[in-house]
Amino acid sequence: MLLALVACAPAFAQDQRRISYGAEIAFRSGHADRGFIINDRPVIQPVTWLSAGGTDFSVWSSFPLAETTDGSRPEILEIEVARRHEWGRVTIGPSVRAFFYRDPLSSFSTRSIEGWLYLSYDVGPFRLFTNHSLDVQTYKGAYSVDAGIEADGHVSQRVEIGGSVSAGWGSSSFNDAWLGVANAALDRFGAKGWLTAYLNPHMYIGPHVEFSTLLDHRVRTAALRPTYVLIGLTVGGEF
Repeated sequence: MLLALVACAPAFAQDQRRISYGAEIAFRSGHADRGFIINDRPVIQPVTWLSAGGTDFSVWSSFPLAETTDGSRPEILEIEVARRHEWGRVTIGPSVRAFFYRDPLSSFSTRSIEGWLYLSYDVGPFRLFTNHSLDVQTYKGAYSVDAGIEADGHVSQRVEIGGSVSAGWGSSSFNDAWLGVANAALDRFGAKGWLTAYLNPHMYIGPHVEFSTLLDHRVRTAALRPTYVLIGLTVGGEF
């Protein structure tokens, strides 16, 4: 989902008055959220969005292509409304996200609503950023924050590369909701890298890789895969 929003961000920066829309489909070796593996088998993840006046409306989903090692088939749907404000070098992006999770192989399902806040500061060749999330419905009080450094740029007229490193902290409610560990902790360290090649002014394709490892001993012990590397390929377009 984050990669999809990053992909459409330049359109906002150029002209927040115009209406644009787009869609992506990503093929990934698995799926994780904030350092926790949800699916350790290949997934397909489509997303579509509509942007107008500095506001994004997007619908993202994740579908498993095989059962996970623990015998589940997680299906996820997320609906998000996001804003983007820029003041000089500072960017602020509040959003509200509703997610729906179900496993057709069991009776378990859940849903909730989260508030998100993205903050970044452009210092020239890179950006300092922090992402905050707070659950306000099913898992009330579950709070997490990531902070890190991100950079991207053109290596040619049609090719961009980028990467980031970050660390993440989770509240006791957050870790309890995810893993049943009711302790606040510096949960994770992660890194991401991506390449985007524009086939024409509207269409693009690109690989991406994500690494993450859990840092807290109690959280690591409860996790299915405390350290992982996920790779993927995204094809998309914006008009």
